[in-house]
Amino acid sequence: MVTAFMFPGAGSYFSAPFAHYSPGRRIATQVAERIDPVSAAHGWPSVLSESDLNSWDPLSELRTYHLQLCCWRILEEELGLQADIVVGHSLGEITSLVAAGGLTVEDGARLLCERARSLESYAQPTAATAAFMVAPDEAEEFARQGKDVVVAATNSPTQVILSGPAEQMRRLLRIADSRGILATRLRTGPYPQHHPCLNSALQHYLESVRGIQPQALRTAVYSTILGRRLAPDDDLLAVIGAQLVRPLNFPRAVTELREAGVDRFVECGLRDSLSRFVVETTGGDTCVLTPFRTRPTDANIQQYRKE
Repeated sequence: MVTAFMFPGAGSYFSAPFAHYSPGRRIATQVAERIDPVSAAHGWPSVLSESDLNSWDPLSELRTYHLQLCCWRILEEELGLQADIVVGHSLGEITSLVAAGGLTVEDGARLLCERARSLESYAQPTAATAAFMVAPDEAEEFARQGKDVVVAATNSPTQVILSGPAEQMRRLLRIADSRGILATRLRTGPYPQHHPCLNSALQHYLESVRGIQPQALRTAVYSTILGRRLAPDDDLLAVIGAQLVRPLNFPRAVTELREAGVDRFVECGLRDSLSRFVVETTGGDTCVLTPFRTRPTDANIQQYRKE
């Protein structure tokens, strides 16, 4: 089978994910040993420290990154799965580039830390992000009802993410409620997601990570920001930076990967958010694996190994 590993964005997280799976705990410690020095240099604690799942802070994204790397290693080392191509959703695009060999684990951690610093210094912390259960064309019309609100991400044929000033987003959430449209504010921090107003933060971000030297990709990567596979001459740091100001389109990625022959999508992170988007986009006409939808155990990982 032609396999794509999918790395989700922020929010795909739950506490103690490997409490019942000893290889996962070992791998989590090993990965943390590479990330924690970067975290400490930025004044943050270990990614293994206790977290408050009801609030957001920059370390939340670093923890998500850490756990995605753990899932990736488990898929390769414990289940024997290999990706023919990788694809990331928002924050997950950084993890996908690490998995593809373009960045080191430490590089990815530094990118996330420097992004947080740039947002803190150059972005107005008065924004909100929310998921609206509407079709993409409806979302564009909906966004125009709010000043400086944009479509940040198209997740599926029926779910779109909007971001913008907090006051305007609260207004759109009220409008959605009055129309019977399901909409949920996301726990993504006080800055707009994938919003052109972050251009000043982007410029500072690119300056701060200039010393990172990406390597040639060992595995193909599809960028949901660019809407295509990455080419050998693509500037990986510029691609990552573009996440700050440009929208992403996940259904387009799924459709193009299917047309290119991908017939198995594997969720390389906690929960099953991207897998559900794949099923909705393809009508269920593809193989989707979600080994980490719930906390893994030795028994269910063994079952995946048999399958």
